[in-house]
Amino acid sequence: MFNIRKLYTILAALIFISLAADVSAQSYVPGEVYYGRNNYTAYYAGELPLIFSAGHGGFLTPDEIPDRTYGTTVTDSRTIETAMAIRAAVHDFTGKYPHLIISRLKRTKLDPNREIGEAAQGNQWAEQAWYEYHGFIDSAKDTVTKYYGRGFYVDVHGHGHSIKRLELGYLISSSMLFLTDSQLNTQTYINMSSIRDLAGESPDSFAELLRGSESLGTLFEDRGIPAVPSTNQPDPGSGNPYFSGGYSTYRHGSRDGGTISGVQLEAHYTGIRNSSSNRENFAEAFTEVLDIYFREHFGWDGLVSDVSEITSIPHEFNLRQNYPNPFNMSTKIEFTVPHAGAVTINIFDINGRKTAVLMDQFMERGNHTFSWNAANSNDLSSGIYFCELTFSGSKNYRAMRKLTLVK
Repeated sequence: MFNIRKLYTILAALIFISLAADVSAQSYVPGEVYYGRNNYTAYYAGELPLIFSAGHGGFLTPDEIPDRTYGTTVTDSRTIETAMAIRAAVHDFTGKYPHLIISRLKRTKLDPNREIGEAAQGNQWAEQAWYEYHGFIDSAKDTVTKYYGRGFYVDVHGHGHSIKRLELGYLISSSMLFLTDSQLNTQTYINMSSIRDLAGESPDSFAELLRGSESLGTLFEDRGIPAVPSTNQPDPGSGNPYFSGGYSTYRHGSRDGGTISGVQLEAHYTGIRNSSSNRENFAEAFTEVLDIYFREHFGWDGLVSDVSEITSIPHEFNLRQNYPNPFNMSTKIEFTVPHAGAVTINIFDINGRKTAVLMDQFMERGNHTFSWNAANSNDLSSGIYFCELTFSGSKNYRAMRKLTLVK
């Protein structure tokens, strides 16, 4: 039976290939800024294991993108300015830059914190901006993973709730925060969170990561900034609104694997976002919080840790996005295995049919790169494919990445 959904997916991908800049194909210089098409997205390249994004504070309203007809369209006022203040404060503190990705489109045109259907609502230019936005974040994550092994992602938002406090979303719902610490410390809730990887590495328990004495919320409260969850506010309180995290936190945190843990930061307006002095004060406090957070939970010398001070021994299985992607015949596939074992790499088409076996051999622990030339597979046409890597050793792993081939 003809599947219009699959056809639309293929056509959308091909449009993106022909129109979008290949954000993953560039070499990014820390401190420099890189733009997507028409400056709808911006990537401020960094060198620290710290990534920020701001998707709801944009102001551009181009005529070529019609207004979205459903979903939330309210702008998070001054969140881009807040994120920029945090970037500046981190640089002042460390002498180095964090990564920062922003959407400059007004939320009426694009909501990058939603899946592409609701986010862009079928407009090709909005879809391209969506791909560029998340592609820049993926590039930042790949850089952090390559040089540090692990890192932290913060999606910056603003809320208009009546209670003036930070809301920290780890993909743990309001009702879950009413559970006891012993209940939260089960693998079920750890696996649901955007800090899944960090929970397996930190000396603190999962509940302590959420609301203990060295949690983000409590560290903010120690500096006079109310936050939930925290020791003082372990849950939002009965009937009170609370944002637990959205698409970007789900996609770029470690819930589904990887070593970049994340949080959605919802900041109230008055006292945080409403003036340049308040934004600067908040940014300085946030930098102090993150410095302590990295010492406590990552085991590093805070934000000032040099990459050479952090072990290069692989401790986590990771299949990175192929480079370049989209690609014309040749692409590189990079992966990390923390133990020696058997590695198999298969390519599947959009219908789930296996089209190529790229690797099936024993690999030593470490970082590996495989170059695939699709020209050797004459039966492959332009379109979307999936690269599946399976690892069998002292532990078993499986991961998959989407590839786009253009002949």
